[in-house]
Amino acid sequence: MRRICYSCWLRGLLIGCLLHGTGLAQTPEGVIRLSGTLEIEVATQGGAIRSVSLPDRRLNPLSWGLETAQMPANNQPGAPFRGHFLCLGRWGAPTAGEMGAGVPHNGDHNNRQWQVKAHTEAFLHATVAAPLDQYYVEREIRLSPHSPVYAVTERVTHTGTVGRLSNVVQHPTLGPPFLNPDTRIFSNAGPGFLQKLSYPDPEAYAYRWPEGIRDSSRQPLDLTRSAGDLNYVTTHTFDEGMSQGWVVAYDPRSRLLYGYLWETADYPWLHVWHYSQDGQPVAKGLEFGTAGIGRPYQDLLTHDTRFRGQASFLYHDAGETLERRYLGFLIPLETDIEGITSVRWVDQTLILQTKNGTTYELLVFDE
Repeated sequence: MRRICYSCWLRGLLIGCLLHGTGLAQTPEGVIRLSGTLEIEVATQGGAIRSVSLPDRRLNPLSWGLETAQMPANNQPGAPFRGHFLCLGRWGAPTAGEMGAGVPHNGDHNNRQWQVKAHTEAFLHATVAAPLDQYYVEREIRLSPHSPVYAVTERVTHTGTVGRLSNVVQHPTLGPPFLNPDTRIFSNAGPGFLQKLSYPDPEAYAYRWPEGIRDSSRQPLDLTRSAGDLNYVTTHTFDEGMSQGWVVAYDPRSRLLYGYLWETADYPWLHVWHYSQDGQPVAKGLEFGTAGIGRPYQDLLTHDTRFRGQASFLYHDAGETLERRYLGFLIPLETDIEGITSVRWVDQTLILQTKNGTTYELLVFDE
């Protein structure tokens, strides 16, 4: 096994780039920028992380996005979905009653202006009040000073007086040119199902990552691939005892590796949404969260929709604050790889192991 200390390997490349940024800036379009080991753009309207790139390379894996006219009518007063946005309160469409009350798809915060509370070149603290969902959200984004890694902490407070069913889903979506027919997806996900075959019994057509099925005939589907004229959402839990979940996308054309690591206690589900047009992939969501089956809560309560013991929703009590964290990373590789077999967080270090036998160790933060 060949071992690479990534922070040492990258230091020469970044020493000039770290001088490149002039600090976090806000553009007239309402975009906050962080600069350092990564360049990150965050929209103040809706709060989406719309771009992540290396200082010397402007290839943004999160290039997917919708225009305002393509958004649901109840979302058009807010920000179009793009990049990595947050789903809160629900994953997907509100109920007819909620929609009549003005609640947008994926949560009220997506139609709100986020407030910047503190920022430096490598740190952002922003908040948003979402009164229709009765939520207050705080988010902190921190760039690693050593490696192309960023850490996100979100605290969600339920400001209502009655507890509610809820969900939190991180919705990063890849787009071209990083997403192309050669892009591969790797994860430590376990058992799963297709969303279109999940209700009312998610066990009926269950399978295991990375060997999925296309339909009820059980025609095989390689979930690691991005080629072909395919459209699906595959949903997975993690094996018992798996405390950390991860998902990674690798583009061999650019030799860039983009991915996420989180605690499965925070986000017990992974969804991979694949959408293609004319045989070309145009969107690939790497969504991790607390939601399993994407149905209204009344549907989820009508049947026992737990999958391998995992429910498709959480309970958020009145006045309760729930805190969750994840890491994001964008890594340039020296050589092509066959795949990723492991991603771990150990002693402030992100450790990735490849099928080729190489280990990348990225020091993220000092003790």
